[in-house]
Amino acid sequence: MDKQERQQQLDVEKWNDSQAKGYDTCGSYDYCSACDKSVEFPCAAAEEKAAKAAKKPAKKAAAKKPAKKSK
Repeated sequence: MDKQERQQQLDVEKWNDSQAKGYDTCGSYDYCSACDKSVEFPCAAAEEKAAKAAKKPAKKAAAKKPAKKSK
């Protein structure tokens, strides 16, 4: 499925959710944190970007070095 088709599906989903909830649900989905409204298909692109970020393994924290003891 290409981004245009996915955007259309997400637009219908957002519209139906907005009608059911009585307010605009744009910005309330998990993928919205990756949204860039300046791109052609913002919801589809954000969903794709969020999915890629979720697949990346978390970075391991650096090990702390023990403090040097003074004499």
